[in-house]
Amino acid sequence: MTGWLRWTAVIAGLALAGGGAGPSLAAAQQTDMQTQGPAAVAAPTGEEKGLNTGRVSLGLGADWASAYYFRGIANVQNGGSNVQPYAEIGFKLLDNVGPLSSLVLTPGIWNNFQYGEEGRLVEPSDPKFWFESDLYLKLSATWWDVLTTGVTYTYYTSPNDSFTTYADVGLSLSLNDAKWLGAFSLNPSLLVAFETKGEALVSDTDKKGIYLGIGLAPGYTFFADSPHPITVSAPLTFGFSLKDYYTVDGKDQTFGYFSGGPLFTVPLKFIPADFGSWSLRAGVQFLVLNTNLKTVNTDDSFVPIGSIGVSMTY
Repeated sequence: MTGWLRWTAVIAGLALAGGGAGPSLAAAQQTDMQTQGPAAVAAPTGEEKGLNTGRVSLGLGADWASAYYFRGIANVQNGGSNVQPYAEIGFKLLDNVGPLSSLVLTPGIWNNFQYGEEGRLVEPSDPKFWFESDLYLKLSATWWDVLTTGVTYTYYTSPNDSFTTYADVGLSLSLNDAKWLGAFSLNPSLLVAFETKGEALVSDTDKKGIYLGIGLAPGYTFFADSPHPITVSAPLTFGFSLKDYYTVDGKDQTFGYFSGGPLFTVPLKFIPADFGSWSLRAGVQFLVLNTNLKTVNTDDSFVPIGSIGVSMTY
């Protein structure tokens, strides 16, 4: 299975947190990390209550997931325990220049630590628990406070030699439509990923693939005026191959996978705002995979993934 299990991760893009009764798009992107890998975290914008409004911001957190899939490609299947800590620093280069609301440069790191023998698809070397460690650099521009474009370069390594080092570039677009739709906002996003070194799904063609991801994150905040509001969202992702991304035995399939499920987010307001904005989240995602992915993922075409995590932005 080792030959099938190289992976790629590209950015879901920096996005503004949903306002009013709408969901937090940043929270939806946290869940995306379970299926999309690193750099799916929205850097802090400084516009949420309690966040600093300076030129430097910080985002960090950790998630536990019952499985680790990336765009439908199984890395660690259900039965394993995956702890995924991450951290990034945002540097605001420009602020309120004409239609440009902000220009932010963000370096970051994302890791996956896997515990337990179950769920492993390859036999790792030492350190066996350190499955993946990724470095990324993203440049995000927000326009008119609602539209965010981004470009990200990510370099992926496996300290326990579970896969070969590779890199990719992602172009992203996301829209915070709460300004028009309010509580019914959908927070659409678009991602095009270009493999530059290695392939997400290694095949006999040895061609670099191009991935297309389309996302939505509808949701609603209950008890918005109470000390303990609860945001219930339903992040949805549709993954496609634009070119040679889901190729198995010489055949590429356009549709790759669908991921969706409920996500519950609660702010930890007992933590003083001087220490950043903290939140707790938990959810379940359901993956539906194409036949090529079913073949390489030990005949699984439907996969539930549970997750729980905590995050901080400042």
